[in-house]
Amino acid sequence: MAMLTHVSAGWEIRPHSRDDHTDIERVFSDCLYDFPWRDALKELEALHYSLRNASVLVASEPQAGVVGFLILHAGTRYVSHLFVERDWRLCGIAQGLLQVARGVAGGPLQLDVDTLNESAIATYRKLGWTEMVEHGRLGYRQTRFQGP
Repeated sequence: MAMLTHVSAGWEIRPHSRDDHTDIERVFSDCLYDFPWRDALKELEALHYSLRNASVLVASEPQAGVVGFLILHAGTRYVSHLFVERDWRLCGIAQGLLQVARGVAGGPLQLDVDTLNESAIATYRKLGWTEMVEHGRLGYRQTRFQGP
């Protein structure tokens, strides 16, 4: 059941199924290369925990399969994971995932962005997200954003 479809780009956003877990892990692992300061094993453990304990949305395309995903902790409106394959970035997938998640959560979302991830920070600012607080340890700091 598609919750949002981008007809011209060919992707749709839908709730995940257990069959999507391998593709979600593949997208996540590929994206982790962009974050060498992160501990990949700890990040995969956190991903597996969230897949079991939160709402998961996937963006999929008929030929490519899962090309992005978002994990929402609906009770707190917190997005713990939002990742899109490199080849599918700038196609509106992240914005679509956030739009659907906002509807599921029933209000503005919050998420954390690594301060070293300058392109993501610029994107959230451009989309009207508000920076709330910076936190973390030296070398691995994050900024908490709240969505419009």
